[in-house]
Amino acid sequence: MKEKTLLRIAIIGALVGIFLLYVISGSIKLDETSIGRIEEEDIGNDVKVKGMVKDVFNSEKLSIVTISQPEDLKVLLFDNVSIDEGDYIEVIGEVEEYKGEREVIGNRVRMIG
Repeated sequence: MKEKTLLRIAIIGALVGIFLLYVISGSIKLDETSIGRIEEEDIGNDVKVKGMVKDVFNSEKLSIVTISQPEDLKVLLFDNVSIDEGDYIEVIGEVEEYKGEREVIGNRVRMIG
Protein backbone atom coordinates (compact mmCIF):
# COMPACT_ATOMS: atom_id res chain seq x y z
CA MET A 1 0.00 0.00 0.00
CA LYS A 2 1.06 3.52 -0.56
CA GLU A 3 1.88 5.81 2.33
CA LYS A 4 -1.00 8.14 1.46
CA THR A 5 -3.50 5.29 1.63
CA LEU A 6 -2.19 4.16 5.02
CA LEU A 7 -2.32 7.73 6.30
CA ARG A 8 -5.93 8.11 5.16
CA ILE A 9 -6.92 4.83 6.82
CA ALA A 10 -5.20 5.87 10.06
CA ILE A 11 -6.88 9.30 10.11
CA ILE A 12 -10.32 7.85 9.35
CA GLY A 13 -9.86 5.18 12.03
CA ALA A 14 -8.83 7.78 14.60
CA LEU A 15 -11.79 10.04 13.80
CA VAL A 16 -14.25 7.15 14.00
CA GLY A 17 -12.74 6.11 17.34
CA ILE A 18 -13.01 9.62 18.78
CA PHE A 19 -16.62 9.87 17.61
CA LEU A 20 -17.50 6.53 19.21
CA LEU A 21 -15.89 7.55 22.52
CA TYR A 22 -17.91 10.79 22.45
CA VAL A 23 -21.17 8.90 21.87
CA ILE A 24 -20.43 6.34 24.59
CA SER A 25 -19.39 8.98 27.14
CA GLY A 26 -22.71 10.77 26.71
CA SER A 27 -24.62 7.68 27.77
CA ILE A 28 -22.67 7.11 31.00
CA LYS A 29 -24.59 8.50 33.95
CA LEU A 30 -23.77 8.57 37.63
CA ASP A 31 -26.70 8.46 40.05
CA GLU A 32 -26.75 10.82 43.00
CA THR A 33 -25.69 9.28 46.32
CA SER A 34 -26.71 10.38 49.79
CA ILE A 35 -23.74 11.13 52.05
CA GLY A 36 -25.12 8.74 54.67
CA ARG A 37 -25.22 5.89 52.13
CA ILE A 38 -21.51 6.03 51.26
CA GLU A 39 -20.14 2.76 52.62
CA GLU A 40 -16.73 1.11 52.88
CA GLU A 41 -17.47 -0.78 49.64
CA ASP A 42 -17.66 2.58 47.82
CA ILE A 43 -13.99 3.40 48.52
CA GLY A 44 -12.26 3.79 45.17
CA ASN A 45 -15.52 4.32 43.29
CA ASP A 46 -16.90 7.53 41.82
CA VAL A 47 -19.97 9.13 43.40
CA LYS A 48 -22.13 12.18 42.81
CA VAL A 49 -23.26 14.05 45.91
CA LYS A 50 -25.12 17.30 46.41
CA GLY A 51 -25.17 19.41 49.51
CA MET A 52 -24.91 22.79 51.15
CA VAL A 53 -21.42 24.14 51.78
CA LYS A 54 -20.83 24.22 55.52
CA ASP A 55 -17.14 25.17 55.58
CA VAL A 56 -14.41 26.11 53.08
CA PHE A 57 -10.64 26.05 53.56
CA ASN A 58 -8.47 27.34 50.70
CA SER A 59 -4.71 27.01 50.48
CA GLU A 60 -2.41 27.60 47.54
CA LYS A 61 -2.88 24.17 45.96
CA LEU A 62 -5.79 22.59 47.83
CA SER A 63 -9.33 23.43 48.89
CA ILE A 64 -11.21 21.44 51.51
CA VAL A 65 -14.96 21.92 51.32
CA THR A 66 -17.32 20.43 53.89
CA ILE A 67 -20.80 19.80 52.53
CA SER A 68 -23.87 18.88 54.56
CA GLN A 69 -27.01 16.89 53.68
CA PRO A 70 -27.56 16.75 56.95
CA GLU A 71 -24.54 14.42 57.32
CA ASP A 72 -21.18 16.09 56.70
CA LEU A 73 -18.64 15.08 54.07
CA LYS A 74 -15.23 16.57 53.28
CA VAL A 75 -14.44 17.16 49.62
CA LEU A 76 -10.83 17.71 48.57
CA LEU A 77 -10.25 19.81 45.47
CA PHE A 78 -6.74 20.22 44.11
CA ASP A 79 -7.51 23.73 42.97
CA ASN A 80 -8.40 26.99 44.67
CA VAL A 81 -12.17 27.40 44.35
CA SER A 82 -14.49 30.34 44.82
CA ILE A 83 -17.20 28.63 46.86
CA ASP A 84 -18.79 30.26 49.88
CA GLU A 85 -20.56 28.88 52.92
CA GLY A 86 -24.25 28.44 52.19
CA ASP A 87 -23.74 27.66 48.48
CA TYR A 88 -25.42 24.53 47.16
CA ILE A 89 -23.06 22.38 45.04
CA GLU A 90 -22.87 19.09 43.20
CA VAL A 91 -19.61 17.14 43.40
CA ILE A 92 -18.47 14.18 41.33
CA GLY A 93 -15.39 12.43 42.63
CA GLU A 94 -13.74 9.34 44.05
CA VAL A 95 -14.45 8.11 47.57
CA GLU A 96 -11.35 7.72 49.75
CA GLU A 97 -10.76 7.10 53.44
CA TYR A 98 -8.40 9.24 55.52
CA LYS A 99 -7.86 8.71 59.24
CA GLY A 100 -10.98 6.56 59.46
CA GLU A 101 -13.28 9.09 57.78
CA ARG A 102 -14.66 8.95 54.27
CA GLU A 103 -14.00 11.86 51.95
CA VAL A 104 -14.35 12.59 48.26
CA ILE A 105 -11.51 13.64 45.98
CA GLY A 106 -13.48 15.98 43.74
CA ASN A 107 -13.03 15.74 39.99
CA ARG A 108 -15.86 18.07 39.06
CA VAL A 109 -17.80 20.65 41.07
CA ARG A 110 -20.73 22.71 39.92
CA MET A 111 -22.85 25.33 41.64
CA ILE A 112 -26.52 24.45 41.81
CA GLY A 113 -27.96 27.38 43.67
